[in-house]
Amino acid sequence: MSDHRAAQNGRASAEDLRHLDDEAEYDTVVDSSGWFGVQLRYAYLVGSAEATMMVEDRVVLVDGDDEEAALGRAIEIAEEYEDEFETEDGRTGQIRFEGIVAIKELDDPPAAGTEVWHEFMAPQGVETDMLGEPLPAVRPAEMAFPRAHDE
Repeated sequence: MSDHRAAQNGRASAEDLRHLDDEAEYDTVVDSSGWFGVQLRYAYLVGSAEATMMVEDRVVLVDGDDEEAALGRAIEIAEEYEDEFETEDGRTGQIRFEGIVAIKELDDPPAAGTEVWHEFMAPQGVETDMLGEPLPAVRPAEMAFPRAHDE
């Protein structure tokens, strides 16, 4: 298997990747898909003291010629989600946009099956990626719909 193929399949060592980096020619220009996944954060505030009772992250798709345009569009969209609500016990509250957690450009325009978001995380006992960069812990620890076992 070539070094490049091994790196694509996640089987390359950190040394292999450094070797690829040293010898790679970067004359390939990647066209923008014009689409971005943006992770927005909201606080659910309750009562006159506006105590935060919950935090929500949402990932929305936005279009834009570049990241800056997509960020502007994301802020416009984010404010549309702000709202007021009432708790079951009658207290009033509001959903307030807190900010943008992350933005990632899609490789391809959205269609059925298009990857919108990915994040590398560390399973138990692992702290860094193949290059030694720190990884966040897997979260949430449990999945809503785990894969069926191969038996």
